[in-house]
Amino acid sequence: MSYTGLIEINIICIAVLLITLLQFKESVLRHLEERILGFTIIDTIIYIVLSTVTKMLYIIHVQSDLYGSNQKICVIYAVMYALSLISSLLLAQLWFSFIFLHIRKSVYSYKHLFPLFSTPSIIGTFICIGISIYGFTNDCHATTMQFKRLLPFLIGINFIYIIATMVIGIQYAIGQRNSTNRKEAFYLSFIAFIPSFTCIIQYFIPDIPLTDPIFALTLLHVYVTLLKYRITSDPLTGVNNRFRLIEYLQFIAQHQDPSKRLFILVMEVDYYKAIVRKFGYEMSDRVIADLASFFKRQCREQRGFLARTGDNQFSIVMECNEISEIESFCQKLIRDCERDSMQSDMSSWKISFNIHYAEISNISPSKISEIFNAAQKNCYKPETPAPRE
Repeated sequence: MSYTGLIEINIICIAVLLITLLQFKESVLRHLEERILGFTIIDTIIYIVLSTVTKMLYIIHVQSDLYGSNQKICVIYAVMYALSLISSLLLAQLWFSFIFLHIRKSVYSYKHLFPLFSTPSIIGTFICIGISIYGFTNDCHATTMQFKRLLPFLIGINFIYIIATMVIGIQYAIGQRNSTNRKEAFYLSFIAFIPSFTCIIQYFIPDIPLTDPIFALTLLHVYVTLLKYRITSDPLTGVNNRFRLIEYLQFIAQHQDPSKRLFILVMEVDYYKAIVRKFGYEMSDRVIADLASFFKRQCREQRGFLARTGDNQFSIVMECNEISEIESFCQKLIRDCERDSMQSDMSSWKISFNIHYAEISNISPSKISEIFNAAQKNCYKPETPAPRE
């Protein structure tokens, strides 16, 4: 392949990554895991630039049989090749670090285990440096042969990181009761296999640029997927959020069974501020998460759509034949909540919620405030007063 086409492809890859990085700029300043994902994008750009320069030097210099006449070019080629391989090793380590922090949520554990995590990439880095020094006194062709012999070993190191990522991701996913978190963990565990297998294919087909565009597109896909999870799901509970509720209402309005009526239930946690004041934010978050799991189990039986629509508010959208079905469902919610295992967390303070409902078949899905106002007018169960302290 000509170096002109190679440059054009890689310029597009770099442009895609830069756009992704600029869109990600605000969030990468907040959490370590997000900063590491930002560093991964930056390192991918560096890798693409270095690999492009290396391939150009090979195409212009080595394939033109000029490597014996200009030793300086061979030295530059050896250094660039080594740096590109080192950046690829760093990519694997950064990806593992991102998944570890994203799943474990422990900066302390990561810093404590960092020397262990870094050992494979450090070994590969020193070997690359050694071969680049070899290129100072040998021609480009001989240096290329040494690097090609090294490539299977480096690919093996990358697979160590990928397999370690997959193991911790699967362990986390298996322990998740939340389907959204489980899908995200499985997705992040396996997505890195795509660029890894591309490296293997590239080893056997060196003339076709595969790794650079695949790396760029994979990172873009990861970013878009994570953004989608954050836009449509509540981070604490993993259930749908208000945006996703509006999207669902717009969908169901076009696909509703004409023989059924559409209702919304709105539940708010009773004496929520009193819980925060007495037990703190950690316990209040736990109450919200437990209630979200409880509502999900109930909705699964009734095929309802659940969303968290406020700090202490959940909403369920259901299709029913008659309003009596809604009343029976409300009774079941109250009865099952009183007997649920989550009540043991609050001792004498029992978790409860008030319930409001409305038929929304004739209300525009985009007018979400009208839907909640209509529900507020119909109270099935009023708020329970806070227990005396």
